[in-house]
Amino acid sequence: MKKVSAVLLTLAVCAGLGMLGCNKETGPGEQSPAGVTNEQSAMEYYAANDEFVRNDEITFADREVEPMDYSTFGKIDAAVTPLRWGRFITSITRTVTVTVQPGDTMAIAKVEKTIVGTLKIRAKTETGDTVVIQKPFTDASTRLVIFKRVARQTDRFWLNWVPVATSLVSGGTIPPNNVISIVKLVQYLPWGDSITVTDPNAFFLRYRWLRLFAGGQIDAPDLAAGSTVRLRATVVSASPDTDIVTLRYGFDALHGRRLRMKCLSETNNGGGTYTRVFEISWPVHFHRGFFHAGVDAMTKGTLFDDQAPYAVSWWGIPYRVL
Repeated sequence: MKKVSAVLLTLAVCAGLGMLGCNKETGPGEQSPAGVTNEQSAMEYYAANDEFVRNDEITFADREVEPMDYSTFGKIDAAVTPLRWGRFITSITRTVTVTVQPGDTMAIAKVEKTIVGTLKIRAKTETGDTVVIQKPFTDASTRLVIFKRVARQTDRFWLNWVPVATSLVSGGTIPPNNVISIVKLVQYLPWGDSITVTDPNAFFLRYRWLRLFAGGQIDAPDLAAGSTVRLRATVVSASPDTDIVTLRYGFDALHGRRLRMKCLSETNNGGGTYTRVFEISWPVHFHRGFFHAGVDAMTKGTLFDDQAPYAVSWWGIPYRVL
């Protein structure tokens, strides 16, 4: 009976960690990951390597200087603008801070990233010459991962905690150029439900397939390939010109899509800020796994003015394709 329970526990842990740390030669969970020496470092390791945490970097990076709307795995439906641009990441610094909650059964890991790179814009000058404008940037992002204790083993301590939920990822330009902010996302799911988020780090999506945690607001969406999802974003910006807001998604660095979202409304708030609402419907790709639908908002000057500073805000909603 004890042997059966141990096997079931190991399977649950491996499922929660995306099969990380399961060695095919020595058996599931027989060895701790490299550098993991206690429960704390185990949670830090698994939070940094959670499937949802890892793939947000792919969502918001580009491999080429692309048109506004582009696709590397399907037909582009919208008209292509002659402006091409791409965000190229050169370094990422990750910091994970784990806080065990009272009762020693739940823990929260805060994953912070400092992302350094260059925004490259291919444009034409007034004389018709083609130039490449480069704008260095530093973005920062945060997200939280919730862990649940499933065992108290001393010999295999790295299996005692399992990630059971994740918040949305929130990122954007560091001060003083943080003049644009996404303040609300609504995702309308194919089966009629919706996800409304106003604070990405306070909105948790449960890993439903584990059935180990009931404290999240909603399950991480399981989307069927080929289904259509509608997404609405509300942005507050200090730019008087309509911002550029795009949806990013895809299944790896070689297969991504970036589509411009349509501006539905604009309100002058007074005091130099504007509230704008953007929307798009997008088809889910035919590739299984863990991914992000990323909303990438930037001031118009970021792309259309070679002297204006880089100013962006981006949120990512995790989803799983079955």
